[in-house]
Amino acid sequence: MKQLFFVVLFLGFIVPIIGQSYNQDRVVLKNYLTRMYMNQPFEGVRIVQDYDHDYLLSAVFVAPSSSELVTNRIAQVKCSRQISQFLDALVVVSSETIIKTTQSTKDNLTINEITDIIKENSVGYAKSMEILTILDLESGVKCYLFIRDINEMRNEP
Repeated sequence: MKQLFFVVLFLGFIVPIIGQSYNQDRVVLKNYLTRMYMNQPFEGVRIVQDYDHDYLLSAVFVAPSSSELVTNRIAQVKCSRQISQFLDALVVVSSETIIKTTQSTKDNLTINEITDIIKENSVGYAKSMEILTILDLESGVKCYLFIRDINEMRNEP
């Protein structure tokens, strides 16, 4: 009976400690990556190394819209596009240049207006990434930081 009591007591202390370890590691990683981003802001994908892990970090800028759901979805789509391009997905870019020439009647000047239209299509598949944090920038734009362990990506079928 004493042995059962000690086993239950031991498990009662160990399980909460192990459960808190994951959360504490994630908070430390979040704080480190947030400081790194604030020190040198960027938009795109980077590989970040920790002591034990290599992470794929994606920073996405999104202007806030009418609902949080729409803003989150836009950030996820942008992140998927960035990751697909980073992982050598098929990317097709087409561009058009439209030149308008108008003449001013008042000063008898010719004004050239040039408009560039760039369309980008990418084909690829990137599994979802975890939102590490959302930063509110000074310009009113939100920066979403997405993260994924590279070793987990390699082990997937």
